[in-house]
Formats: sequence, structure tokens, C-alpha cells
Amino acid sequence: MSDVDRLAVFGDIHANLKALDAVLAAIADAGITRAIVTGDIVLRGLEPEKCVARVRKTGWPCVEGNTDRRVVGKKVKPKTDIRDMRPGTRTWTKTMLSQKSLDWLDALPAIVEADLGPHRVVAVHGDQTVPPGLVDHDASDREIIAVMDALGADVLITAHTHSPMLRWVKGRLVVNPGSVGEGTADEPRPSWAWIQSTKKGLSAAIEHVDAPLAPPRDARHRKGE
Repeated sequence: MSDVDRLAVFGDIHANLKALDAVLAAIADAGITRAIVTGDIVLRGLEPEKCVARVRKTGWPCVEGNTDRRVVGKKVKPKTDIRDMRPGTRTWTKTMLSQKSLDWLDALPAIVEADLGPHRVVAVHGDQTVPPGLVDHDASDREIIAVMDALGADVLITAHTHSPMLRWVKGRLVVNPGSVGEGTADEPRPSWAWIQSTKKGLSAAIEHVDAPLAPPRDARHRKGE
């Protein structure tokens, strides 16, 4: 085993191809060759098929996100209502995806596990945890430890909130890399994270691509999409 083991973490891509390509380039520039993808590859953005293809090409493990699950499970409505076919919606997204991509999304696991040095890393999207409860900035240490104990995690990777977070709880680490494809009004840059294991222990950081490629989520999609 190498003295240094590094893992990149990214997700909440939301079919934003330019942002995804920028993050993949940043990971490559950092010399990191392993990663976990935290889901929400599709929905709301305009390049769902290409984003799925990019992620598949990496060969890196990916957990299912809630938007991936929605697109796969939602039947396409007849093209009679122009609102149903608005670019970025569930119906439009599903029509833009090949059957191969839909099958791949459908097969994504809810949990991905990996070793990082001597540490056990467990990744979930974050909308569903065991025990249930959103792991975010407002979660208590007790709630986070309960989730990590249930999953057997030394490092818990979560996503969903689009809010980057590094949090140490009783010597264990929680990482939310933020969002690749959807920023906020005050932070339009794609974000990702890395975790490193050395003989001295674990370290981690949140990184941003220095370009405003992740626009805020469109208000018209905030309900039901």
C-alpha cells in the first residue's frame, strides 16, 4: 500500500456537461486517479446523455441520486403538453437518454464502499440514510454518529444538499463535495472534494473550479422537478 492514498469525490452534476468536464480536468490535474460519484447525474441540465457517458467512461463507482431515480422510474408522458417537454424536466430528460444510459442509471446502488488506506469510506447520496435523517450542517453529532455506526463508516460521503461540508465528529470525517452542476447566487463555481490518507491520518479539502459554470438552480424547477 502506498504511503499516500487519495480519493476525489464529486456529484450533483445535473446534466451540466461544461461543469462536469471542468471538474474532471481538475481531478486529473491534481493527479488523482480514484473517485466516487455521489449521484444526481441527470435532471434539470441540458446534456443528460453526455454526462452519463462521461461518468461511465471513468469507471468510477457512483451511487444513485434522487434525480436519477426519478428519471428512471417516471413514465414518459405523451407529448401533448409543451410544459412536460420543457428542457430539463423529467419527461424531456428521459427522452434524451438512451436505453443503455437508463439501464445504467437504474442499476446504480444506494451505497458505495471503498478503502482509503486503513479507513472504510461509505458513500450515499444523502436523501436516504440508514437510520433515516439528512446528514447536513444542521444534523447533530449524535445523529451523524448513528448514521455512521449503521453504515460502518470511518468516512461518510454524502451529497444532495449542494452545500459543501467537511465535518469531524469524534475522530470520524463527513464530506459533502457540494455540487458540480448547480451553484448558488453567491457561488456559481463547480465544487468537488478530495480525501487523503497518510501515515499521519486523514485530511480533506473542498475545491472549486475557477469559472462560473454552475448557475443557480432555475426557480421554475424548484417544485416537482
